[in-house]
Parts: sequence; structure tokens; C-alpha cells
Amino acid sequence: MIRKIIASVLIFLFLLGPVYSDPIEYEYEPYEEDEFPIWSHELRRAESIFFGSLVITFPVAMGVYSLASSFGMPTPEEDYQKVLQQALIAGGLSLIIAGTDWIIGRVSGE
Repeated sequence: MIRKIIASVLIFLFLLGPVYSDPIEYEYEPYEEDEFPIWSHELRRAESIFFGSLVITFPVAMGVYSLASSFGMPTPEEDYQKVLQQALIAGGLSLIIAGTDWIIGRVSGE
């Protein structure tokens, strides 16, 4: 009985807040041209390229890893270590891709 009363009071309190709260009425303000420093734009681009390329590099790393292990590459016994090695390979490839994009951007002068 006490549980039902406590549950009813909690539900009532959680539903009571939004009913009496003021609606938020504001308009979207677009970012200004100089609101963020240049390095944060470069970091955001590198982050997007790094995590976006993981979608491609992880299956490639898995395929190359299984191909290399079938040709006699020594592999660990436990599955989590195999997955960790594949993830490190994929992360390294993605880091190379993001770094290459950054270097190309620096050389081309964007």
C-alpha cells in the first residue's frame, strides 16, 4: 500500500512540473563568422573525418587481419584481444586518413 502511495506521489510530482513551467520561447541565432577560433574548426573537421572513416576502416582492418592470420600471422588466443588489435589497426588507419586530410588542407592553403 505504501509503495502505491509513494509511486502515485512521485508520478504526480513529475507530471506537475511541466504543467506549470513557462514555455521556452527563443529564436535560433546562427553562429557568427569569428565566433570560434580556426583551430576548433580544424579539430571538428578532423574529428568528423576520423569517426566517419572508422565505418570503412574497421571492416577493412578486420578483413586484412583475418587474411593475415590465415597466412600464419601469430594471433592472441582470446577473442577480446583480437578485436582490440583490429580496433587499434582501424583507429590507426583512420588517424592516418584524418592526418592526411589536415596536411593536404595546410599545403593547399584552405
